[in-house]
Amino acid sequence: MNKKNLKKIFVIGSANFTQKYGADPIKIKIKEIKKIIDLSKRNSIYKIDTADSYFKSNILFKNIDKKFQFITKMVPDERWESLNYCRLKLNNHFKNFNGNKVETLLFHDSQILLKKNGSKIFKNIETFKKKYFEKIGLSIYDTKNLNYIISNYNIDIIQCPYNILDKRIVNSGWIKKLKDKGIETHVRSIFLQGLLVNKQVYKKKYFNKWKKKISDWFLWLENNNISPIDYCLSDLLNYDFDQIVIGVNNYANLKEIINFKVIKKKYKFLNLKKNDLNLIDPRNWK
Repeated sequence: MNKKNLKKIFVIGSANFTQKYGADPIKIKIKEIKKIIDLSKRNSIYKIDTADSYFKSNILFKNIDKKFQFITKMVPDERWESLNYCRLKLNNHFKNFNGNKVETLLFHDSQILLKKNGSKIFKNIETFKKKYFEKIGLSIYDTKNLNYIISNYNIDIIQCPYNILDKRIVNSGWIKKLKDKGIETHVRSIFLQGLLVNKQVYKKKYFNKWKKKISDWFLWLENNNISPIDYCLSDLLNYDFDQIVIGVNNYANLKEIINFKVIKKKYKFLNLKKNDLNLIDPRNWK
């Protein structure tokens, strides 16, 4: 994949549009969100990743260009066994998009699909597939239940974490398995919630265990005149992902991502234990 094609599969992450989010928590102001969306539009990035839990009201995307499409996440529970309840929840959530197309609905949590009523709930949601959305998928943090889910459910998309420290979806062989089954792979957390690109993050108390090595990472980048964003994005060129969710904090941040410089030279660095879940899984951060 080249830079031009990579930019075509960017999706704007909106977790911090309505709440403080990330390792260096920030909630973006409405004025800045409008600038981000305008820049996205000028660069033909017309997809936004969001979730039911992000919305406080349905005015956020009220006047957005109709070319924008959404990928959205929801957390169904046992009550979704009722088709009417399922319809009500979907209808209420999809009002947030003010008529814009929702391309994909993702289960935000796989646990419900592992329960005995999971199949019934999934079928209920599938009933509304053409009315509300085109594709149905699952957002995961790891691959441990993936084999069961792929074998038992008609999944179109898997959204998962990927970055230079967390390559489990690749190293496990799952990216190839999904491709062979015609299932799209969408990746998020490419900057590990800012840890890999924001020097302020690793200085927090929780990261003391890895502070020296992460400090060395930033020093190495400086010595080689490489932007951390450039390196993280260049790494993605090695894989055939279908969509890449990018989190941004402001207009300038997105501009740097869009204009990233491809790092062609191969380097070996960052001697960190790459399967340390306390580091690579933000759910463990305190």
